[in-house]
Amino acid sequence: MTQHSVWGKLLSRLSGEIPADTLEAYRRASRPVYELLDQIETRRLECKAEGLTPWTVLPAMQAEMLCAWNAFVLQHLGDRFLQADYEANPATVGFVPPITADQILAFYGQVAGWVGMAQEAHSNPNYRLSVAVPADLPPWSEVEPCPNAHLHAMLEAMRAVREHAQAAMVFLPDVSKLTDPKQQSQGYYMQQLLAASVSKAGYAEDLHGVNPTQEVHERVEPFIKEAIEGFYRLGQFIAMPQLVDLVTQKPAVSPPSLPQTKRPYLPGQVGFDPWILTDPSSRDRFKADPKARLAIQELWKLDPNPEKTVMIQQEIDEAFARGDLKYTTDNHGARLGHFFCCPWGPVYTVTRPVTLGGMRLSTMQQFVYDVTAEGVNLGATFQRHIKVGVFNPTTEFEYGDPNEPPDH
Repeated sequence: MTQHSVWGKLLSRLSGEIPADTLEAYRRASRPVYELLDQIETRRLECKAEGLTPWTVLPAMQAEMLCAWNAFVLQHLGDRFLQADYEANPATVGFVPPITADQILAFYGQVAGWVGMAQEAHSNPNYRLSVAVPADLPPWSEVEPCPNAHLHAMLEAMRAVREHAQAAMVFLPDVSKLTDPKQQSQGYYMQQLLAASVSKAGYAEDLHGVNPTQEVHERVEPFIKEAIEGFYRLGQFIAMPQLVDLVTQKPAVSPPSLPQTKRPYLPGQVGFDPWILTDPSSRDRFKADPKARLAIQELWKLDPNPEKTVMIQQEIDEAFARGDLKYTTDNHGARLGHFFCCPWGPVYTVTRPVTLGGMRLSTMQQFVYDVTAEGVNLGATFQRHIKVGVFNPTTEFEYGDPNEPPDH
């Protein structure tokens, strides 16, 4: 754990920074990610020497390569963002601005999931991915322009990701000599994506120079982001070439959808279940808790628009039934559980991009449906929103008292 000096604590408090202990823990856990990438790159070279191509390796190995690639890019982005902040603000090492912490956690939060799936694929020749790919990077910080430290971090990460993407492209055979038209088309598309991403990366480097002005900073930023996004997707295509068709070809027919469920019951109506927001595996326990029963009753009583609250939960339930979501698990495959505050909703992981409550969510993002009346009797606003984050087991527990100020 980083030792925080008294002076550093004071400066961080004055600048609104927060401790980076959790981020440091994720960074310390990075060794398996980089070792996994080294192993995959070695195996890729061995496959090439054996005459194999991205199209002829076993599906489980394709999945392993893809997951290892995604874990590496996300880990490296998180590591570079954290280090860049420390280099930009050496007096507050061990602390980062909240916006930086959120961005880094968005990267780190998906790493364990990809590493776990890579390990499963390595151990099971019949393994198939349970999430939709190609996956997108977590959303970039909405602060425009991004802090200088963020820009430097992206630039350094872009260079490393570019290097590894170019090395992975060596696995492709001479595309012009491929006899399968579909494989040739996919190969040419990967070459095109590499050329476009390398071009954007080179332009960003040239434009950035040594010490860019604010105007140049704002012009460089989108090119760096687009280059990283291109390399991230390219690495997935090299691992699993058939994914190219998913982004270059429109399906002939729309996929079948589940029938619309009936209009849900609302508070006050016969048939309404006040526990619909609560994790199904924990409902019986909370129903047996008198304080929890009172908290749920108060929540619905104070909800100014219960129909909206229920409709968003219905969107979540339908997405779960379609397989767009799954319950979040820990590294050992056990359910992570529910959010710590009333109404104690499940923690979900997105398996296919989906829009819930008006928010677009991407593959591997974690979220809870956070509905709370905390502090409402003190003037706080009733809250209902999709809360994206990185969720870990906790001993914290709250009943969401409307007479106490909110703290989450």
